[in-house]
Amino acid sequence: MSQGYDPRSRSTVIEIDIGYPKVVSVKLDMALLKEIDELCRRLNYRSRSEFIREALRLYVNLLKLKGREGVKNLIKQI
Repeated sequence: MSQGYDPRSRSTVIEIDIGYPKVVSVKLDMALLKEIDELCRRLNYRSRSEFIREALRLYVNLLKLKGREGVKNLIKQI
């Protein structure tokens, strides 16, 4: 039930899986973040999170269908 316990650590993290989405921290450079914000406004996304979740779902599905090299080739064609 608990995960992330490290007896050497002063701060202990305890996670309990209750079926809610997990938070994933990602570092983005400012240029990409500005581009995402512009797309969110232009395409009427409710939030950056909604945009990023949709982008990740699409990317994962493309990877399943085409594989990594197939996705790279698709992007080269654009």
